[in-house]
Amino acid sequence: MGDEKTVDVELPNGKLMMARVQQLDVTLPGGPQDVGLDRMLSFDAVGEALQGVGSVIVDSLERIKPSKATVEFGLELGVKGGSLVSVFVDSGSKASLKVTLEWESGARNAGDQTTSG
Repeated sequence: MGDEKTVDVELPNGKLMMARVQQLDVTLPGGPQDVGLDRMLSFDAVGEALQGVGSVIVDSLERIKPSKATVEFGLELGVKGGSLVSVFVDSGSKASLKVTLEWESGARNAGDQTTSG
């Protein structure tokens, strides 16, 4: 990945936070440079990424109906094309998604569902 820098990020409520981001655009020496790290960035794209990942997970959980579910995933922040983006990673820079599902004894699973009519 590219250079890492701490930047100001504007949250949807107008508040500011600091975030450590990496420049994801690759440029050749002497070529055009992206100056996205030098200006205020919006956090909206991170929220959109969370909503997208969350909706896929919730849809899947609604189909398999566990009694309990725990989901963990990591997002790294980067700048690409002058905009803040989220990158799905863990501290080792590999995609990270941990899902733990539990069913209580006697609970019906998705395959045991019946309809009465």
